Amino acid sequence: MINKKNSVLDRLKKDSFKKKEELKEEPIQSKEFEVMVVEKDFLPSYEVFFNYDDIQDYEMKTDLMRYESLLHLAKSQYHSKAGEILLEANEKYANNKNGTFTIWLEHIKIGKKSAERLINRFKFLKNNCLSSEDQAYFESLPLSLTYEISSPNANPNLVKAVLTKQIKTRKEYITLKEELDSPKNNTQNFVHIEKLFNKLNLNISTLIENKIETSSLDSTKAKAVYNKIETLNNEIKSLLLELDLYK
Repeated sequence: MINKKNSVLDRLKKDSFKKKEELKEEPIQSKEFEVMVVEKDFLPSYEVFFNYDDIQDYEMKTDLMRYESLLHLAKSQYHSKAGEILLEANEKYANNKNGTFTIWLEHIKIGKKSAERLINRFKFLKNNCLSSEDQAYFESLPLSLTYEISSPNANPNLVKAVLTKQIKTRKEYITLKEELDSPKNNTQNFVHIEKLFNKLNLNISTLIENKIETSSLDSTKAKAVYNKIETLNNEIKSLLLELDLYK
């Protein structure tokens, strides 16, 4: 009887171990959570015209204005914190020369240019907004405007105008930027004109030094020189017309 009991127990143990071995672990399905820009998911395809002055309920009007301000502040602070984190990661690992940092940016769904803009924005905030009041004002500005002034190529005069509260919207910033970049205010055009005049004078000097006679005007060399002079002359006239200096 004892042997039979033992044999039954042995069989039960064997069956139990056999079942455990046959059990297979189900693969764990991990979900990848991405940081997404909410506006991209919910922006309508048509333009929305909204004016707070159209709201008759004063409490609703003031509340919605306050909520919008708080949302802008939260979004701005998120961009600042993201820039701070990316700057630290960039300083530590961007120079490894194995491409890991760039691949990591792709992994977290942030483009290289976006990362650079976030980093530049945080650097600007850190270097130009030293007091808590200045930082709070910077964070209260439209996000698009903060990216404009934090660009390494931003006009210093326009940046100063924003920080001194003379410019408060990106539209105002772009309008003034276009005015400053216009030919009337761009001294580089005068440098360009000077170079063209120098080229023209050089060609004329070459023509005189070579003593091209009237009889040789049909030669290939003479035609090439005169054509070049004419081309340069037309370029100069075109630039002068743009500057309203030639009539």
